[in-house]
This record gives sequence, structure tokens and C-alpha cells, in this order.
Amino acid sequence: MHGSGEKHLTHLREDLVKNLRLDFFDDEDIESVLRDLQYLDRKIGQKTLALCQTLSHASSSLVPRTLKRIKNASRFLSLKEMERWINQAFDILDHQGVDHFLHFISRIDEESLWDFLMPKGLSLQEVAPVLEAYVRGISGLDLKIAPGKESYTDTSTLFVPHSVSKYEEREKNFLLYKFMLVHKWAQMVGGTLTPDAETLSAFLTDSDAPHPDIETFFRLFPEKDLAIDLYTVIEAFRLEPFLAKELPGLMREAESMKKDFLKERMPLSNLTGKSALVEGLYRFYLKGDIEGPVPGVLNNAVEEVLRLGNGATLYESMKTLFRLYDAATGLGGSYQPRSTLLFLGVIKPEEVSLHLKAERRARIKKLEGLITKLINMPAFEPRKTSFQKTVFSEKTPEPAKEYLLIKGRIIELDEETKGFIENRGGIPGGIMVKGADIGGAGCPMTLTELAEEEEIFQEADGGIKYDEWDYKRCGYKKSWCTLFEHVLHPVHDGFVDLTLKRYSGYISVLRKKFELLKREPKIARRQKEGDDIDIDAVIEAFCDARAGLSPGDNYFTRYDRHERNFAVLFLLDMSGSTKGWVNEAEKESLVLMAEALESLGDRYAVYGFSGMTRNRCDFFCIKDFDEPYTDVVKRRINGISPKDYTRMGPPIRHSTKILKSIEARTKLFITLSDGKPEDYDAYKGDYGIEDTRKALVEAKEQGIYPFCITIDREASSYLRHMYGEVNYIVIDDVKKLPNRITEIYRKLTT
Repeated sequence: MHGSGEKHLTHLREDLVKNLRLDFFDDEDIESVLRDLQYLDRKIGQKTLALCQTLSHASSSLVPRTLKRIKNASRFLSLKEMERWINQAFDILDHQGVDHFLHFISRIDEESLWDFLMPKGLSLQEVAPVLEAYVRGISGLDLKIAPGKESYTDTSTLFVPHSVSKYEEREKNFLLYKFMLVHKWAQMVGGTLTPDAETLSAFLTDSDAPHPDIETFFRLFPEKDLAIDLYTVIEAFRLEPFLAKELPGLMREAESMKKDFLKERMPLSNLTGKSALVEGLYRFYLKGDIEGPVPGVLNNAVEEVLRLGNGATLYESMKTLFRLYDAATGLGGSYQPRSTLLFLGVIKPEEVSLHLKAERRARIKKLEGLITKLINMPAFEPRKTSFQKTVFSEKTPEPAKEYLLIKGRIIELDEETKGFIENRGGIPGGIMVKGADIGGAGCPMTLTELAEEEEIFQEADGGIKYDEWDYKRCGYKKSWCTLFEHVLHPVHDGFVDLTLKRYSGYISVLRKKFELLKREPKIARRQKEGDDIDIDAVIEAFCDARAGLSPGDNYFTRYDRHERNFAVLFLLDMSGSTKGWVNEAEKESLVLMAEALESLGDRYAVYGFSGMTRNRCDFFCIKDFDEPYTDVVKRRINGISPKDYTRMGPPIRHSTKILKSIEARTKLFITLSDGKPEDYDAYKGDYGIEDTRKALVEAKEQGIYPFCITIDREASSYLRHMYGEVNYIVIDDVKKLPNRITEIYRKLTT
């Protein structure tokens, strides 16, 4: 690795010097640039060299200015802080261009660099992966965490400060991060930010907004800041019992933190009117009482919010807000918000509204596509062998519900779909009827289920963004690639049937070999007799005996060979270079592999990939993990054909994401490819290899075992670096691939 790194640095330096000479830099100027690079720390120097080399392709005159500003910034920032600063500079150059980049690096005074100064506390960057896993674990939602000046959420992303330095101890700062996040989660669960239409309609009697939301609600209040802060504290009281029930340990630790935050608050005696009311409620939330004489308005407000802790609804909380707001408007002076309520964060109605509007646009776009496809579908014909049909057939129309009848299908209508169809003036050939008029005839399905049933070719709205590793800067290009998911279109050309006939004898042997693998050892615990002592059972029995209870008698473990626990994802290279015999060999291999795995019972999925440039990375589903090996899957294998280029990083990262969601003790990720990573743009050579290697390292860190099967005879020169010494195999003759792939899999799983 050290030698490889030195080679990269040498290439970067040579390329930079070449570009400087082309722009008429003399030897003295070039030497000055190289001297400035040597002045920097080695790691920072490599990132800076990569940055200067990139800039030199645009204009070499930018290089000396950039180096000067980097040197000046290093006066204020530590090495870690410098690394973050340069990474952000690179991101701005990647996504916003040279002008924004120059503006960013020109702001190198201490105040402008404040956001990059790491306090003694805890930075979000250090703990973000752990916090994200924690939030997803307690919520079951795919929530993102991002840095912000304050703690808030738009209902999709949880924003928290980029660092927390409230405490000297890292553990306490970490707990504070956790509390800020779970409080945002509680707001989402409790509907704080997303009141339903019925609740909003009780207050927005005169509103003509087509899609009223929390921002529409707060327009009712002339002093919006006062209303929002009151609502934040009111909801904290309502949500506290929920958090205490769901996370009792964390909330017990939060009690001591509340006292710490109370010490920083200004005494009520220093405040007047509306500010004192909000501050008094917040202090009461932190401590449970208020020191000194309590004004009557505040006393009444405390009684109001305490009643919300007994299972109150969001509607009651909003009613309380109106009463307290009315009481506050009778107090003197204008509202002057204190420092941010760090412990509770803030509510930003406009951010929530923007996110909801974006979601609504995405849903409408998807709905438009589904409706268009529905209109163009052929008339429905019952399919006796349809797997999806057997699942959906359990449904029957509900008498009071409305449905769309079109081309022999019964489509469930939610309010949004119904409204969309009505706004269009109906659908040609479709009628809306009540379930009572349909009776028990037919089985209804949603538009999404219908799309799956008809194998509609779909793309993710806007695609899925993935980072890409740039070895030159030792950092990621953030959200650099866009991956689109597709279901591979089935083809009726008989390829799979011909393959089954051609290899019929070999398939019979394969099945017998793979059936022998079924009896993988598994440890059965707490047995009356067995192969070894069950330590956990013995300790539990000892504790029971000491407690005066009757201990059990199951103290052994036994090997049980009836169950395997593997999940394997096959990723197939569908680039243009696989045209011809290579493509046929890959397809034959998949057929043989599927036949063998069906007899074995291991969970498996098959995907393909290709694409052109970072803006279009295509990921094709041939068979997912929950899908049986049906005629539809076989027809998709028929449809595998060569397409464009081989940008491997995004499909590997997407495959890792899929495998991560699968429950299995052993997860294998097997790539079938005919060559090295390469794309139409700059994704080639060392750049493509290093990004692919990084994506594979990320997979290994998730407990996934990558392996590559390739027919590129020159592959050893780069696969050893990407996969490691023993995690790939080169098959020198493509004709051997179908016979070898099953043997390779058998060795990998035994």
C-alpha cells in the first residue's frame, strides 16, 4: 500500500508540473509551488497536491493563490480541522464550480473558520455512524443525521450541532446528542410537525391553502417566534411520558442534564412579560418547579401543560397553545427569544413544509407514471401460476371503500389517488365504485402492487446518491454518483430452456452435490444431552439455586446439521465488453447456479449493472432475495444483454446496502466480471480501481465477504489490490465459466 501511495503522489506531482509548464510557469515558480506543498503536513499535503492538480487543469494561476490561502488557514486550524476544511473545499469545487470554491477559500479569517474549529467536546463527525444506527434502531425508520446550527428536523433528516462541548466528558456530550435526536424522533411519532388534516381543519377554518401543514398553522399567530417557542415547550411536556416509557434509561440520565442546563438560564426576575412566560415554562420543564414568586399567568400556564402529560392528543396540545398565546399577548413588551433551547432544540415550520412539498411532488410524479402505465396495460387475464396473485387474493373489497375498475382490475383508492384521478377528470375506460357494489368478485390491489405484478420497468425518483472515493485527495466526493434501480425486462427467447437441456446431466449431478451441503452444523443450546457444556445454562442454574429456585436440567449443546444460514448476492457485469460469448457464458452460469441453489435452499439474489458516467449508474434486478425462482426470473435471465460501461463503485455500495438489510449469519457478495472498472468519463485506471477497492472495504466493514470471478487474463494485476490475495479467481477460458461457478460457490460456503 505504501508503494502504491508513493506512485500516486509521483503521478500527481508530475501532472501538476506539466500543467504549470504549459501555462508558462518558469522553474523558479514551479519550485516555489513544490516548496509550499512540502511545508504542509504529509496527509494535508497530499490532499492539497490533489486539489492543486485538479485546479491546474482549469487554470494554473489558481494554484499559487490556493496554496497561500491554505497556508494561512493552517495558522488557525489543527491537522484534523484542516482536513475537514480542505474536504469541504473539494466538495464545493466538485458540485458548485470554481467561483464558489474561490469564495470559500478566500474566507480564511478566524471568524469564517469558526465552524471548522474543533472544540474540546465531541464532534458529530466522530459519532454520526453510531448515532445514525441508534436512531434507526429505535425508530425503525431510514433517518439521516446532518450537522446544523441548531437541533431540529424536517421529518426526514435530524439536524444537530456539528459539535457538542457542554461537558468535559465525551460520554456526557454523546448522551446529549442522543437526547436531542430522540426528542426529534418523538416529535415525529407524536405528530408534532405533521398534524393530520382533521386536526388542522379545526383551527384553519378560513384557510384556502390546498395542502395546509404546520407552517400554515403558525401563520395564524402574529408573533410567530413566540408561538413556536411556546409550542416547543408545550409539546415537550406532552411527549415526555412517551420517551420515559420507550427509553427509560436515557430519560433517567437526562434528568441530571436538565439541572445542568438550568444553571445557564437567566433568572425570571431579569425578564418581563412574554419572554418571562416562555422562560418560566422552560425552567419548569428542566426542574419541575420555579424558584421565587410565580406570576399568576405563569402559574396557570404550568397547570395547563401538566395536564398534557396524561395521554393528551395533539389537538389538545394545540388548543393549549392558543390559550397560552392569548395569555402572553396580554403581557407587556415584545417577545425577545433567549438563547436556543439547546436541550429541546427548535421547530422550523418552513423546513418541514418544504420537505412535505418535495415529498408530495415526488408522490405525484410517481402516481402520474403509474396511472399512465395502467392506462396502457393490456386487459387483465387471470394467471394461475402467479406468485403475487396468490398473495393478493387474500384481499376482498371493503363495502364502504371506493375502488377503480379498469380493464378487469380492481384498484384500491386512497385519498391522494382518488383526488388525483378526479382532478384529471377521470381515467379513460375506468369507473369508480363502492366496494359494496363489487361484492366478493375479484381481489383489489394498490397501484404499487399492480406495478410489481406487471413487471413494470421503474426507476427510483431522482435516483439514489452515492459517494465516490477519490484516492488523490484521500477523501470522498459527496453524493457524486446517481444510481437508478430497474427491474430487468423479461424476454421470451428460450435461452434458459436450451441451457437446461444442454446441461441436463450436469445439473442432476450438481443438485446431488449441493444437497449434501444442506447439513451444515448448527449449535442447539439447552439440551439434556449433547456434545459440550452450555455455559450460559450452567450459570443460570447456579443463580437459580442460590436464589432458592429449582434449577433446570438442560446443560448441554448439540450440533444440529439441519439448517444453513447463508445469503449470497450475485452481481453481474452487463457492460458492452461482455457482448457475444461472454454474455452467453454469464447467463449459462446463472442458470446452473440457480438450479443448484434451489436444491440447496440458500437465500440468493441476482443483480446486474452497467451505465454511463456518474449521472447514470444502472442497477438491474434479475431476482431479489424474497422472490422465488419462477418463469418470470428465467425470462429476465433471457433478457440479460450487454449495455454500456463498468463503473463498479455505486453498484457495489448498493449491493452492500441490500445485503446489510438481510438477516443471515454469513453474507457473500460474488461479482462476475470480464474486466477492470472503467467508464466513459475519468473513471478508469487507478481512479476506478481505488474507488472499487474502497467500496469493497466498506462491504467488509459491514460483515460482508466479497469475491470476484473474472475472465480477464490480466486481472491479477489489479484484482489482488481490490479484493485481496485469496478473494478472487481468474478463469482463463470463458467456456469453463458455467462449470466452474458452482464449484467455486461450493468451496466458498463449506
